Amino acid sequence: MTNERNELLIKNDILTKQTDQFNQLQKIINETDGWLHSNFNFYFMSSTKKSWTESRRDCTEKGADLITINNREKQDFVTKITDKREFWIGVTDVEEEGRWKWVDGTNITSGFWASSGHITEPNGGRQENCAVTYLKKNPELIGWIDVDCNGAYQWICEKRFQP
Repeated sequence: MTNERNELLIKNDILTKQTDQFNQLQKIINETDGWLHSNFNFYFMSSTKKSWTESRRDCTEKGADLITINNREKQDFVTKITDKREFWIGVTDVEEEGRWKWVDGTNITSGFWASSGHITEPNGGRQENCAVTYLKKNPELIGWIDVDCNGAYQWICEKRFQP
């Protein structure tokens, strides 16, 4: 009887955790109407343009942050959804020139900086400390470019689901 009781308690604990995860996911889905969903993450693409700081503020007010792109799968996803338009992403070297960091504080270990012929990004020095997605076919320049943080671009917010 004791073993059966212990097994039932363990199963009950597992079901309780799964129910909590489901409820958390349901809450996020309800809060993210109009957002894109991919790999349990949620993405909001703005239709207006703001500076990097204002864009990030908008994301945090939505319980999210500017998107981080730390693998090829996500870079391909962003390339697909941006449709040849520039969008702010969550990377900057404003704290220390040349040291690019994500909004979560982690350093970029590898990036998808644009490069074509004589153009290699990032190349803006102290005047360009934030980055946008970039997809132009003429000349072929695909990836990220560094730009002035006060420029006006659309942005992508990312809300991660952490079960």
